[in-house]
Amino acid sequence: MPSINTRRWPRFHVYLPILIQAKPGAESVAVPGLVCELSRTGMELYGGVNLRPGDLMEVEFQTPDKIRVAGVVRSRTGFCFGLEFCAVRTEPEAAAEALESFIRKRHESYVHEKQQKINQSLQVVKEMRKCRQEIELLAQALDNWMHADTAKRAAQKRQNTKTASAPD
Repeated sequence: MPSINTRRWPRFHVYLPILIQAKPGAESVAVPGLVCELSRTGMELYGGVNLRPGDLMEVEFQTPDKIRVAGVVRSRTGFCFGLEFCAVRTEPEAAAEALESFIRKRHESYVHEKQQKINQSLQVVKEMRKCRQEIELLAQALDNWMHADTAKRAAQKRQNTKTASAPD
């Protein structure tokens, strides 16, 4: 039985590189991570930081505007974290627009790349079909030649049998 989604906001599957700062405001090292799901109120991300539910985390999206969001870790499984947003470090409207633009560009790039691969595959399929037609024509020509050669040999054999059985 499929599970029922009880979340307030839809989640979107994305793959966005980020930098994670484990202790916002403190001098700490930024750790690379990856956002896998994103919603209006939070996200699922992977990163090599040692945080527990209830800890604060700051995430910087690798966009031209370097959008930063702070959040509270709500769940953790291994290095997979569920983060609930607390604050955005730029103007909210500008941050939302910049992030949407960034995601849209990444998506368009992905779609373009996949379309190119599809077009290449279609070209290969056309070439394979052309080769198949040529092989079928060659097979038909060979079959016709073999049939004609067999008929010619049978005729020669009949001729030789008639000549051999004819009285001298």
